[in-house]
Formats: sequence, structure tokens, C-alpha cells
Amino acid sequence: MAQLLTVKDVEKICQVKQGKAYRLMKEINDEMKAEGYIVIRGRVNSTFLYEKLGLGEKNGKH
Repeated sequence: MAQLLTVKDVEKICQVKQGKAYRLMKEINDEMKAEGYIVIRGRVNSTFLYEKLGLGEKNGKH
């Protein structure tokens, strides 16, 4: 099951500053919204984040 991540989570995962984390979250949420998903501002779906980063699943499996 996918988890909703906060900006702090994205900062840690991507090792970026807060501004960049928010931009990544917005980009992913915009794409999800265009595909018909409901998105929550300030949160991002972990599955989509890992997919967009090319990391596959959270544990490194594809």
C-alpha cells in the first residue's frame, strides 16, 4: 500500500532542500491529477515518487 509522504520525508529520501522537495512533490502531484487521481497538497504518493526517481519500490526491488 502506498504511503503519503511529507516534504520532510522527500527531503530525506532525495537529499535535497525544502524548496526542491516541494517542486518535486508539485510535479508528481500535477501528473497524478492529470491522470485522474485525487491529490493532497503538501503530500505525495510514495509509489509515484519512487517510480519517478527510478528507484522502483521502497526496498529497491523493481
